Amino acid sequence: MNQENPLQRTSSSQLTPSNDLLVAPGAMISDKFVLLCDWQGRAVWGSMPFDQLRIGEYAWEHLAPEYREPAKTAIARASSLRESQTLELANMAGRRFRVWVWPLLRPDVAVCVLAVRIPANLELLTEREQECLEWLGMGHSTQTIADQLEIGLTTVHTHLRRCREKLGLDTHEALIAFAAKHCPPTDGR
Repeated sequence: MNQENPLQRTSSSQLTPSNDLLVAPGAMISDKFVLLCDWQGRAVWGSMPFDQLRIGEYAWEHLAPEYREPAKTAIARASSLRESQTLELANMAGRRFRVWVWPLLRPDVAVCVLAVRIPANLELLTEREQECLEWLGMGHSTQTIADQLEIGLTTVHTHLRRCREKLGLDTHEALIAFAAKHCPPTDGR
């Protein structure tokens, strides 16, 4: 019996992944996408389904209004000043994404955008829990986290235990992997 590979359903301009194709435990291919834009910010190729962004549309058209200007600025800086950018954005459906924008060397394909969906349950964490996760995601020990945040080691362990509970993660290793993927430093550390 010949089964169709969901990654082979392509058009000449876009790859349309199956919504049920798992990339990693708990992560769907639809939670990540790559977008190539011209120097004006118009999509020339994307890995997302057609209902999200069409070729020729501006990269920011489906973003929530408050995120459009930061997206325009990031793409402009990448295409004109050749500066890589990292930012958090949300679309009109309220889904949040961590976005990396890199300059490319061609005027017809001037910018590459990689977006990874930020899990909604990350918003359940307190500011201090998120700080602990940022440090953990950078590979620091719990003692270093305690020293840097000027809190006790027991407090760090409590914050990390609560993070695991709120995020539904079973092990400390799973928490480290989650932190490395979803909690980059917010202050340029």
